[in-house]
Amino acid sequence: MFVITCASCGELLTDELRQVPFPPTPKKFTGERLGLPLLQEGTYAINPETGALTLHPDGAPGTGPHTGPGRQNGCCAPDGLDGPNLVCADCGAEVATLKSDCWQEQLVAVIPEAVEVHWMGP
Repeated sequence: MFVITCASCGELLTDELRQVPFPPTPKKFTGERLGLPLLQEGTYAINPETGALTLHPDGAPGTGPHTGPGRQNGCCAPDGLDGPNLVCADCGAEVATLKSDCWQEQLVAVIPEAVEVHWMGP
């Protein structure tokens, strides 16, 4: 099991997580409303294209919403198209992007440089 902490202050950002393979994703938007989590709760995967740690949309309880202008844009929920929209709840460092709008597969994309991943044992 692993946990993810903020690289700036060491605050715990996730509960214990199990690594899984990154699932296949659609290559382009087909006009369908997806609205489903890409991963199951309690898991994370590494996006092979971006290197981002990817979590369930509720997988980062140690974060809070970014309060900068436009960071929470979206139709029904944040779409993550305007930069990181989650910050460390303790120090305010930008740590991830929540993509949870109705037309997307929902996920949290963690910024690899902003966090540390710690092995917690079996």
